[in-house]
Amino acid sequence: MKDQIDVSVRRSPKYSVFMGIGAVLGIVVAGILAVFVDPADMPMGYTVAKGLGLMLLVLGIGGLFLGGLIALILDWRGRKRSKEYRVDAQIDMVDDPKEIARRRIAEARAEDPDAGDAEGAAASADTDAAPAVDDEDDSGAGRDSATGSTV
Repeated sequence: MKDQIDVSVRRSPKYSVFMGIGAVLGIVVAGILAVFVDPADMPMGYTVAKGLGLMLLVLGIGGLFLGGLIALILDWRGRKRSKEYRVDAQIDMVDDPKEIARRRIAEARAEDPDAGDAEGAAASADTDAAPAVDDEDDSGAGRDSATGSTV
C-alpha cells in the first residue's frame, strides 16, 4: 500500500563526539595549568603529580559535561530549524518478517512481489510433503567421515 507521510528532516549532533572532544580539551587545559604550578606553593603532603591527577580528573569530567551540554543546545536549535516534507511511503501490512524480506528482494530485482505468492506456497508445500532421507548408517562412524569410508 502506497501512502504519503510527513517527515521532519534536521541536523543532529553526535553526542559522543562532542563529549569526547570536551573531555580531551579538559585534559589539555589541565596539562597546561600543571605547567604553571610552582612546586613550592603546593601544600605539605601534595606533589605536582597528585595535583595534576586531580586537575585531570576534575577538568576532564567538566569538559565531558560541557561537551554534552553544547551538543544538547545544538540539538535543540536543530529541532527548531527542522523542515517538514511530504514523501511517498510504502507501508507493509504484513507482520511476517520473512514475507517482508521476500517482497523487498522481489522489488529490488524489479519483479512483481505478489507473483511469488503462488510459487512460494507451492514450493513450501513440496518441501513439507517430501520426507527427509537419512543415508547415514549407525556403524559407529563419526559425522565427519564420508559415506563409505573406512575410518
